[in-house]
Amino acid sequence: MSLRWLLIICSCILGSCAPMRFVKPLEKKQQAANISLGGELIKYNSLTIPVPFLTANYGYGIDSSLTGFASLNITSALFGNFHLGLGATKQLLKQNGYCPAFSVAPAFDFIYRNKNAVKFYPQLAVNAFWEYGKKNNLVYLGIDNWFELASKRAYGQKQENHWIFMPALGHSFCGKKGSFNTEVRVIAPNLSNEKLVVEYQTPLKTHGAFGVYIGYTRKF
Repeated sequence: MSLRWLLIICSCILGSCAPMRFVKPLEKKQQAANISLGGELIKYNSLTIPVPFLTANYGYGIDSSLTGFASLNITSALFGNFHLGLGATKQLLKQNGYCPAFSVAPAFDFIYRNKNAVKFYPQLAVNAFWEYGKKNNLVYLGIDNWFELASKRAYGQKQENHWIFMPALGHSFCGKKGSFNTEVRVIAPNLSNEKLVVEYQTPLKTHGAFGVYIGYTRKF
């Protein structure tokens, strides 16, 4: 199977092709652009590789505790799948010593291939994060939740799973204007990955997928 078809199939089977977006809100009126690369680990020929999804994100600080954002999956778009995300990050609690700060990020993801292949996913990410060091590096634990609204799957089959959850662990090395970001996540650990066209490589063997991501954020 060609890499082109693997990219298309992966984007259709698992819509979550990107890491968390803006775990910590930006400052008021601050803007940021982010680019991330990575995806689910799959078996491709004799190798285990992450699906090379490239995603662009933009954020704007509405105030110091609320950031709006938009994202576009560039790789999916190049292969005919338009995947756009819109949402906001709201910080609920500030860090107090070893007690983490908390944020939530409701969003909507829209995936379009043609008039017969349109998907719309509400999404809610919940994150606990800690800042440390002189440069306020950031480490976070989170759960990303996607909700399936359709009652039917492909070929008219009944949709059995309406909730997809993804535990995640991430870290950002921060500078004055930019940060280098890494994240790993377990995607849908409660769902079987057997009898799929794509062979996912995960420590859970027959369930879920394991995602690996790197990225860079520039603030201005």
